Amino acid sequence: MSLFLGPIHHWLYRKIRLQEELITTLAEQEGAKSGDSGKYENFVNRELRPLEELIDTDNIHGWLQARIHDAEGRYAALVSAILKEDSGALPRIKEEVFAFGASNAVEADASPAEAYRYYGDNLVNGMPCDHVDRVTEQAEDHISWTLDQDLHGEFWIEAGQSPALYYELRLEEMRGMLSGTALTLTMPSEMSYELRAKA
Repeated sequence: MSLFLGPIHHWLYRKIRLQEELITTLAEQEGAKSGDSGKYENFVNRELRPLEELIDTDNIHGWLQARIHDAEGRYAALVSAILKEDSGALPRIKEEVFAFGASNAVEADASPAEAYRYYGDNLVNGMPCDHVDRVTEQAEDHISWTLDQDLHGEFWIEAGQSPALYYELRLEEMRGMLSGTALTLTMPSEMSYELRAKA
């Protein structure tokens, strides 16, 4: 990455901020349901000022990577804490994550390729240099891709959960983002996705 703050850094920070908004939304909703609105506040990072006011310009890459890891770790720890408090909470969490995705929806008339780009522009998936996503097939009515590495699982293992839980929730968020479109999202195999226009 560049030694200077550029569009790619702001792009990445926007993705981090969306992840932080998901954490905040989940913490607030679950706290309210428990009757203690501040119950999960310690998982929330409300320091979301403009990037140029926060970043260590002597270590741009390291600072952004640390923020990603911090957000990923707190998300996993939050979900784990909710499930330890209420072992039956998973369906509710999925609904909340889906609704969050729907509140950050893809344009209604998006093509499969446009929706795929939207995911890339909004979902945290490591650093750009990690090259996680790999398109495996593309046509006008569909696009398929795979994740060539798992950059998320370690945070869920550390929180005492299965990495599969992250991908369940990620799928709900992604489907929520599609809720106003004529597209469907499936996972034909682990860490592989297909976006297709509805017939």
